Amino acid sequence: MTILELRETSDVTMKIVVYGAGGHAKVVLDVIEKSGAYTIVGLLDDSAELAGELRSGYRVLGGSALFQGLIDEGVKGMLVALGDNLRRRAVFDAARAAGFELVSAIHPSSLLGSRVRIGAGCVLVAGVVVNVDAEIGDNVIVNTSASVDHDCRIGAHVHLSPGVRLAGRVTVGEFTHIGIGAVVLPTLSIGKHCIVGAGSVVRENVPDGMVVVGNPARIIKPNEVSLGV
Repeated sequence: MTILELRETSDVTMKIVVYGAGGHAKVVLDVIEKSGAYTIVGLLDDSAELAGELRSGYRVLGGSALFQGLIDEGVKGMLVALGDNLRRRAVFDAARAAGFELVSAIHPSSLLGSRVRIGAGCVLVAGVVVNVDAEIGDNVIVNTSASVDHDCRIGAHVHLSPGVRLAGRVTVGEFTHIGIGAVVLPTLSIGKHCIVGAGSVVRENVPDGMVVVGNPARIIKPNEVSLGV
């Protein structure tokens, strides 16, 4: 039995597989289904105990060892549904190297301004607003009802949590995670590998690799994960 015999597929849209089988994957699957842009053939996850299980109506086919077999069977695309930025980047890079197209999924309730640019492998969830001339890098999560205003620049592998508010001309560096409900004031820069705590109000630039919390947001420590500690 081939991999794809585990789930019926359609030739009308590109066949894709979703990597991840947790809570974030449920959201990603819903976005893909609502958009109608792709045919999902199943899920991948390297947790051996999940193999064969049904999650949100889709079978967990196995792990990354199936990459080449899926490509050989006509599965051209993948979307990585992992909330952790570093893990998501690792799978993103491995999938691209294997030959998958890293597709993006945009919920139909999202509002995109003119000349917005969205990178590969991104997910824009329900209620997202990305305003005119903003740029979203590869493999970014813009989560529920987050708002990215005009001329913002969001680096690759960033996670903007639900309810985040970025004012105009904000720059966010690669791998940064901005927590639920955080606000960033206009023209500020948040560095790479930063963590902005939930509900924080960022009023000044944040250097690379820092954890900031509060209103106004203050540096409390280096981001140990980014330093490999």
